[in-house]
Amino acid sequence: MAIKRLNKLTLYGPEAEKTKVLKGLQALGCMHLIPLSDNTVDQSLRMQPAQASEALAWLERSPRTRRQLKDKKQACIDQIVAEVLDNKASVRELSDARDKLTERIREVRPWGEFCFPTLSDLGGQRFWFYVVPLGEMETLCEVLKQHDLPWEEIHRDSREAYVIVIASDEPAEDLLSVPRSHIGMVPLSRLEMELEESEQLLEELLAEREALTRWSYLLGQAVAARQDKAALEEATSGTQDEETFFLVQGWVAVSEKKAVAAFCLENNLAALFEEPSEQDNPPTLLEKSDSVGGGADALGFFQTPNYRTWDPGNLVFYSFSLFFAMIMSDAMYSLLFGGIVFLFRKTLKKTEAGSRLMNLAYFMSAAGVVWGVLVGSYFGVAPGSGGLLGHMALIDLNDYNAMMKLSVFVGVTHLIIANIMTAVVNRRSSYALAPIGWAIIMGSGLSIWLGMTHTLSAVFANKVGPAGLIVGALLVFLFTSTRPVRSIGSLCLRGLDGLKAVYNITSAFGDVLSYMRLFALGLSGASLAITFNTLAVDALDSSPVIGVLFSGLILLLGHALNFALCIMSGVVHGMRLNVIEFVNWGLSDEGYPFKSFRKQED
Repeated sequence: MAIKRLNKLTLYGPEAEKTKVLKGLQALGCMHLIPLSDNTVDQSLRMQPAQASEALAWLERSPRTRRQLKDKKQACIDQIVAEVLDNKASVRELSDARDKLTERIREVRPWGEFCFPTLSDLGGQRFWFYVVPLGEMETLCEVLKQHDLPWEEIHRDSREAYVIVIASDEPAEDLLSVPRSHIGMVPLSRLEMELEESEQLLEELLAEREALTRWSYLLGQAVAARQDKAALEEATSGTQDEETFFLVQGWVAVSEKKAVAAFCLENNLAALFEEPSEQDNPPTLLEKSDSVGGGADALGFFQTPNYRTWDPGNLVFYSFSLFFAMIMSDAMYSLLFGGIVFLFRKTLKKTEAGSRLMNLAYFMSAAGVVWGVLVGSYFGVAPGSGGLLGHMALIDLNDYNAMMKLSVFVGVTHLIIANIMTAVVNRRSSYALAPIGWAIIMGSGLSIWLGMTHTLSAVFANKVGPAGLIVGALLVFLFTSTRPVRSIGSLCLRGLDGLKAVYNITSAFGDVLSYMRLFALGLSGASLAITFNTLAVDALDSSPVIGVLFSGLILLLGHALNFALCIMSGVVHGMRLNVIEFVNWGLSDEGYPFKSFRKQED
């Protein structure tokens, strides 16, 4: 996987053939256009038509779909859009009404089936409803007695009493310690009947939505046709027009050169292919493989590498999976994560990017299972020392010194690779020696630490490491700046640039220490799992009957919470180390993605 080489393509053709040529280029779909005019149309025209897009999104969210109709002659798109949006509005309106009824029934149910008598039957008296905390009932009784107000408690639960006070006028707000409840005039049976009617109508509307999903393909084609038209208008306005000729310019992959040349020959167009100059800023077109392309997709959410740098997608695929595994630190959590991805495989496979991300998730799960076996954690339970799993547990998370060394070693290796790749990209410049110097500094600092802790021979701490630090610092000092030396002043400025670069050793130290989060988060997740297991055992021991229920709830809710936290930490912090620390040393400039001028409609 790499960044594809591009050529700048300039096409010349007769003005009368401009629309035909642009439609042909759009059908060819391999060109990133460069606007040659300041009078380009507003790019908002590329937006999907609001109503059709809204209707399509509503149908695509349906849990079940019907067989798609693909004959465009059978459909009146405007009428379909109107029906779908009317269905959406009705579903939302009825859902809101049902939710209000559900809440109303919840409030009224404790009062039971209640119908208000007429005022004449009560002699002008009215009913006033109050929900009183049990702790305040004694005070309420005394207040009502003092004011000679009749009352009745009609229901009581573990926390509150439901009291009706009879009076011609509402009791003063400061008389009672609780506000009055408003239960309304509609009895409970009528509310429940309305709720049932709402549920039935909602089912009918959802069935109608499912029936309408047979138009999803044609709606998608209508939206795509609008996008194609808007893109064509934008391309038309972005050409340079002369009296009888027009000129269109863009970027094409070198691998598409033959196809473009054949198109130009077929349409009698003059074409000029040029290599990008130093002044050009080409877009970045990544060549992504189905197996490990998910690394580039994951990194692409945050940053696109510059055309003249390198594609770190392959490395991110493996490093992100390793970081995720070290943070999860549990074989069963990782296996469960893979199972969840498997359940959503059909949804992920709908797009190429989704398929690549699915492969990345599977690899992350596999790496997590392997690491979990090595640390010997299965939902926080360690295997016995005598079995096969016990013999496979080679890493002790509670050995803080060893885990710190491992985390720092992983971080230094990650950043050394980033600096080496930066040197490879700049191999034709003396600047390439600067990242080599940083790689030597990081490796030497690690060797000094390992030598001081007796992991390596003392010679690394006393001689090899310090010598490496001096050599690396000299390379950084001498070659970071590319300022030409033409005078004493420029020499001094270059020296200051070198000193400033060497001062960044503090930043390098901080970036390396950032990888300590791999150990810290992995240990915290494992500790939480063990804690929930211990709480569950304590609950089970406390009671032979109800303890089983509480123990099961603790295990279920505790591990669900810990699993969610581990997933979040693994994704966020695993990607952070790749996007911030790694990219800071490996990618000097950010690029922008290659956007093909291509036809969306089938």
